[in-house]
Amino acid sequence: MSLATLSITGLRNLIGVDIQAGPGVNWLEGANGAGKTSVLEAIYLLARGRSFRSQRIASVVQHGAEQLRVVACRRDNQRRLGMERSVGGWRGRIDGVDTQRLSEFAQALPLVLMEPDSHRLVDGGPEARRQFLDWQLFHVEPHYLALWRRYARFLKQRNAALKAGAQDAVLQAIEAPMVLAGERLNQLRQSQADAVAVQFERLNAELHFRLPGSLVLRYRPGHPAELDLAEAVSGYRERDRELGYTRRGPHRADLVLTCSGRPAAEELSRGQQKLLALLLLLANLRLVADAAPVAPLLLLDDPVSELDAPHLELLLDWLIGQGLQVWVTATVACPRPATVFHVEQGKIRPVV
Repeated sequence: MSLATLSITGLRNLIGVDIQAGPGVNWLEGANGAGKTSVLEAIYLLARGRSFRSQRIASVVQHGAEQLRVVACRRDNQRRLGMERSVGGWRGRIDGVDTQRLSEFAQALPLVLMEPDSHRLVDGGPEARRQFLDWQLFHVEPHYLALWRRYARFLKQRNAALKAGAQDAVLQAIEAPMVLAGERLNQLRQSQADAVAVQFERLNAELHFRLPGSLVLRYRPGHPAELDLAEAVSGYRERDRELGYTRRGPHRADLVLTCSGRPAAEELSRGQQKLLALLLLLANLRLVADAAPVAPLLLLDDPVSELDAPHLELLLDWLIGQGLQVWVTATVACPRPATVFHVEQGKIRPVV
């Protein structure tokens, strides 16, 4: 159900971190800059192989260190996960066996992250919402990753052929399998978007968040609704050849969010957008928890500053009843029973 231990070496300002985690809410309290978010970053690195704070691993590795190291042991199945990252590469081990696949870590340690930029799920571009659906499908559909890679491979080939000015026969040979993979991608994403919408409504009722109007989630497949994917790809072929890339397909899909018939990003305030993003992420958490072989973790980076007091209390009360492990960073004491750690200048100690 959760991580039992977490060890971190060589990451930012953290010093000798060895945490005995609690099964429920783990509350990391301390001043700004103390290193709280770096703990969440370490867990995220172990699960995804990258940081959610920086694209440059050099900025994550501690000054003077050659590499960072994160090791964790799950409480439920006793699996031991370890990863080393440096500017030159990475090395991973699961239960003492070397692995070169980041997907194995993602499967062994599913997680959902809410951080200060999570509102981009609402007011950002379609890519964030596609990734939102794709990560869920990665955990709930065993063959989704292979399907996604298959479509991406044919899309890359088609774009290269377009740039090279290839003849129609060459493009048609690439388009046929690309469309088959793309149609299946759209079917799975549509199904997942429908599932998110159902969970969203349930969570909104359970948490009693104050969101205005009628909120609707709708999957848009990346091509005109009056055409199927094969018609869209072939119909736009000449224009695509002029531009040198493919304009229609699942790689342009979106999860459209509307409030009272208008784009949610335009209709909702920034605070309401954060609440909407949080509900979407919690829907993600519940769907993965229902389908994945191991329970997911929830990482909440500074929710105290992101949510007002009433909504934070509603969230914490709900989380305590879910039976999932949650990692929270905050500059204040935890208002609910939790496993508490004080973080100061990179050092972490349990608060008894």
